[in-house]
Amino acid sequence: MKNKKLENSVFGLFLFLANMICVEAYAQAKIGSEDLKFWYTQPAKEWSEALPIGNGRLGAMVYGGIQMEHLQLNEETLWTGGPHSYDNPDAYNHLEEVRNLLKQEKYNEAEDTAEKMMGIPKYQMAYQPFGDLFLMFPQGAKSSNYRRELDLQKALSTVSYNIGETKFTRKVFASYPDQAIVMRLESDKSKQLTFDLILTSPHTSKSEVVNETTLVMSGQLGKQKERSLIGAWEGEGLKFASQVKVIAEGGEVIAQGDKISVRNANAVTLIYVAATSFVNANDVSADPLKRINDYLAATTGKSFEQLYQRHIDDYTKLFNRVSINLGSTDENNNIPTNERLNRVKEGASDPLLTEQVFQYGRYLMIAGSRPGTQPLNLQGIWNGTINPPWCSKYTININIQMNYWVAEVGNLSECHEPFLRMVHELQEPGSNTAKTHYKADGWVTHHNTDLWRGTAPVDGAHWGMWPTGGAWLCQHLWEHYLYTGDVDFLKKSYPVMKAASEFFLDVLVENNDGKLITSPSISPEHSHGGTNKDGMSSNRSGAAVIDGPTMDGQILRDLFANCIKASEILGVDKTFRKQIAETRNRLAPMKIGRHGQLQEWQEDWDNPENSHAHVSHLYGLFPSSQINRNDTPELFEAAHTSLIQRGQNDGWSGAWRIALWARVGDGDIAYTALNSHVLHGFTTNMFSDRTVFQIDANFGATAGIAEMLLQSHNNEIHVLPALPKAWPNGYVKGLRARGGFEVDIEWKDGKLVQATIHADNDGTFKIASQGKSGGKMSIKKGQSKVWKGV
Repeated sequence: MKNKKLENSVFGLFLFLANMICVEAYAQAKIGSEDLKFWYTQPAKEWSEALPIGNGRLGAMVYGGIQMEHLQLNEETLWTGGPHSYDNPDAYNHLEEVRNLLKQEKYNEAEDTAEKMMGIPKYQMAYQPFGDLFLMFPQGAKSSNYRRELDLQKALSTVSYNIGETKFTRKVFASYPDQAIVMRLESDKSKQLTFDLILTSPHTSKSEVVNETTLVMSGQLGKQKERSLIGAWEGEGLKFASQVKVIAEGGEVIAQGDKISVRNANAVTLIYVAATSFVNANDVSADPLKRINDYLAATTGKSFEQLYQRHIDDYTKLFNRVSINLGSTDENNNIPTNERLNRVKEGASDPLLTEQVFQYGRYLMIAGSRPGTQPLNLQGIWNGTINPPWCSKYTININIQMNYWVAEVGNLSECHEPFLRMVHELQEPGSNTAKTHYKADGWVTHHNTDLWRGTAPVDGAHWGMWPTGGAWLCQHLWEHYLYTGDVDFLKKSYPVMKAASEFFLDVLVENNDGKLITSPSISPEHSHGGTNKDGMSSNRSGAAVIDGPTMDGQILRDLFANCIKASEILGVDKTFRKQIAETRNRLAPMKIGRHGQLQEWQEDWDNPENSHAHVSHLYGLFPSSQINRNDTPELFEAAHTSLIQRGQNDGWSGAWRIALWARVGDGDIAYTALNSHVLHGFTTNMFSDRTVFQIDANFGATAGIAEMLLQSHNNEIHVLPALPKAWPNGYVKGLRARGGFEVDIEWKDGKLVQATIHADNDGTFKIASQGKSGGKMSIKKGQSKVWKGV
């Protein structure tokens, strides 16, 4: 009898292990399948159809033409302007007047006066396109069997087509280990590759051939007048240079002035490198020509296969950490991506496209943000115009934060580094702005910054008079610690967080109730109702400058709480900790208004008919968790009401709503926000472009999908907190949870099958699924635990 029981136990264990092996094999097969390719049957006719590649520093948009291949090129540090401070020495002289006008409810006068506090120049600098690489092929017979694709699994752009009986193939990738963009041209018959190659730039530059097989372009940005939100600049600008090496197999390479011609080759490898004179925000003394020579020299002796393998090894160790299936089948694999997107816009369901959108955000993160690079701006690293939307800056009243919401939960913590480093870099200029504009200690930055790390208010008081940008940035320092448990990182970051708090200890003022508020400030990009007869908000008409907007108090509650916890963990600053705690307790509370909504301002001005894009006062719901169902049920319902009243939207604001609806726990409305709104703003190349290209919705969509499947705030791991009916079966592997955990989730028929928690740190947390608590779970570093749900 005992032997029979033993046999059954062994057999059961065998079945369990076999099942797990099959699940793992299926997951790995899914990762490497055709499912992770965007593909098209025509070349790109315009920028919004071209496909992006990048290595964090270099970006390219690949058009995939037949008679002419076009790569539009970027290098992350080519910006207008140069080292300078935006601080306005006269700003402080107007601070008290603005505050007094706000107390007197003279909001228009306060905003007009606050214009005198703007930075000098009033507008910041702009990210610039670097140049273009063109390959011109001889005109010939019509092509057939055309296909261009972007393989998210390999970070590889491929173009293939036939002319007559000859098949031509081009492969392009951007290598992080070799700091180069590499193109391989091949044909299946010998001596078929003939083309001319040129490099151009929209800026003053020259191109010339060196060493017979290398084309070099160099130039320099210069003075500029104020234009389209871009500040004037009277000094010299950044120097820049690029070069492309032509390595032909067979045939001949001919140098012809400012172009290189290849004739009758069997295969050709092109290696493109680029650099500027930028060292840091205060130093532009680098020699870009030396830099590009060093980059190119480092590739010498490496074959295309070796360069490609180095790229694959580097990229896949990041990308392959997470796999996802939302119930997709192979039925859509044979339909071009643009057609599938159009079907979704017409109301069709396409789980495969949603999986691709999720992984596209992770792809773009790896392609656009690597350790040592600049952080992702409004367009990532992909910008094709000298007058980019909103100057392609770092907009820090929501947009850059949204870019990086995916970094930790998407298991790409390394890619968070450029953003976290920028927060540190802003402390020094922000300290000068605090002293100059407010006569305060600590540091501050407002709603925008740029390559030169500007921290003064810019663009106009209606947009820029917002002092809590730096405080929100500090939240990402804390989040990185929460996800990793890296105490050394916390030691380095705590002084930055502390100094941000010190600024507000100096500048907070009392309201009529004796509570502490910011003044002056705004609720980002939203006009309040103080200048209207009905006292209700009015989108962007009317005054925005105000004292004590709800969002500011929410951000400061987080900043102060994080400083308190960090000082306890590090065992420092007991006196300061007490001061911060007392100040936090005096912050003006959040309020519920006449429409049952969470008030955006101290006054009850919210208009239930005003579906404004920004939902700034819902910061407390997401990305913060200070408003939640368990601890603040009344505020939670008020935030829910505000979310309903603000309606749906596309673009970045729609992506924010995905995560907000996930926090409310309504997966079906979160799904609607994604499929019926955000994806409707996507263009052919799957970039988000509601009116103009802005990349934050791509990242926000990925983060929103993750939030629907896993939440980990307030010391709880909640799996499938907002699973929509449209995804009844599926799995996700490799998402990260706060506390230092990796989580795999599998579900069937809309119910959790199991969740597996892998621990990088010791931890005890509450666990829940689909709103049902499973009690506490404890786990040791290196352990994995399987939870079947309740």
